[in-house]
Amino acid sequence: MIFQDTIAAIATPIGESGVGIIRISGDNSKEIAQKILRSPKGEKYTDLKHFQVYYGKVIDPSSENTIDEVLFFYAQGPKSFTAEDVVEIHAHGGMLLLAKVLNICLQNGARLAEPGEFTKRAFLNGRIDLIQAEGIIDLIRAKTEKAHELAIAQLTGRSTRNLAAIEEELYNMLVAIEASLDFPEEALPEVEHDRLVKKTTDLLVRLKKLGKTIDEGRKIREGITIAILGKPNVGKSSLLNLFLEEEKAIVTDIPGTTRDIIEATIQMRGIPLTLVDTAGIRYTENKIEQIGIQKAEELISKADLGLLLLDASEALNPADYLVLDKISSRAKLVVLNKADLPEKIDLPSLQGRAIEVDTLVRISAKTGFGFDSLEEKIVEMLGLGELRVDDRPLLSRLRHQQAIEKAILAIESYLAGLQNKLSEDLLAVDLRAALEALGEITGKKVTKEVLDNIFAQFCIGK
Repeated sequence: MIFQDTIAAIATPIGESGVGIIRISGDNSKEIAQKILRSPKGEKYTDLKHFQVYYGKVIDPSSENTIDEVLFFYAQGPKSFTAEDVVEIHAHGGMLLLAKVLNICLQNGARLAEPGEFTKRAFLNGRIDLIQAEGIIDLIRAKTEKAHELAIAQLTGRSTRNLAAIEEELYNMLVAIEASLDFPEEALPEVEHDRLVKKTTDLLVRLKKLGKTIDEGRKIREGITIAILGKPNVGKSSLLNLFLEEEKAIVTDIPGTTRDIIEATIQMRGIPLTLVDTAGIRYTENKIEQIGIQKAEELISKADLGLLLLDASEALNPADYLVLDKISSRAKLVVLNKADLPEKIDLPSLQGRAIEVDTLVRISAKTGFGFDSLEEKIVEMLGLGELRVDDRPLLSRLRHQQAIEKAILAIESYLAGLQNKLSEDLLAVDLRAALEALGEITGKKVTKEVLDNIFAQFCIGK
């Protein structure tokens, strides 16, 4: 145990429910429970057994008044979620009632927990690693089956085990080098040079393979953002409504109706897609519309894919070319809307802007024509059909990717040093750097700032 104080918080969402949970963790948990809990006959609990469920009541020790009838249990550390002594009180789920029970806990030796502090204690006490801690918040936030599967895979340690195997091999290589440096008179057997090079090369392949899965994991966990772009009155809001199968966005014949960002989330092949209907991009003197257009342009750089809508029933005009220029370097799918009308768009002019005619999708946002083809094209371009959670140890965060990249650079430097037969003390520096980078993922080597940022995402009580 590394914490001196005991924390308490409501662990269930605010609102009326059948049951609400107050969680207490720390060295004084048992003592607090014995102060505020009584048996149905009003007797004090002189002893609480590990993992035994009790029926009783919460009382206010200052007045002996009953607050609620409850179930509760005591878990003795380290055999608990936080690896500390833990008491959970299962009360009736009223907002006022839970607040009263929590307040009684705080008055009798506990302090209010910070967001994510229970999970943070579990991590700092060695109960879980940082990947597993992130898996908990992902499990809570999962909106799709695949996101749930990914969170479970991380929570149960699949990714951790893969990393641990790589770390162990790197550590053994480092130990061999440091042993030869510290005890040169022992004449330790030298590892054959070619075998060590091959072993290091294999480690690099495994690490790079792990790094390539991070983008897949990110898409499964966070989802994908698709920006619907185009000039005013080209059918962006109609297309959004077609995706949603409801009238969420206002559709009129007046250009510039959409002046703000409208977001909606759907699922496609088990992946959450955030669709963003943007303001029509054009030259305008209207300051409000200008703000909407500026937001649309900012979104272009952040979206995973842009759906560029063009009006197939008329020739391209300066407004179309303006949008084409804005999205020229971004991943995009060109959608020719209003296919229910005679086609007048100049296709050769699109080819001049590096857009292949055979990759265009024709739809009618009004009638729904071509919408199935559009969905299939989106699946193809984003690789949604290939995203899956299987036996691979998927990681899913930017910090994971940055740490993997640092480790790869360090191991590549070590490999180059091996091949050039550099001194062992220089080789040891690269191995330590690789181990430190991988330690950032599991939390063996992590800054307080990173920890604070991760656990700040949690709710109070988790």
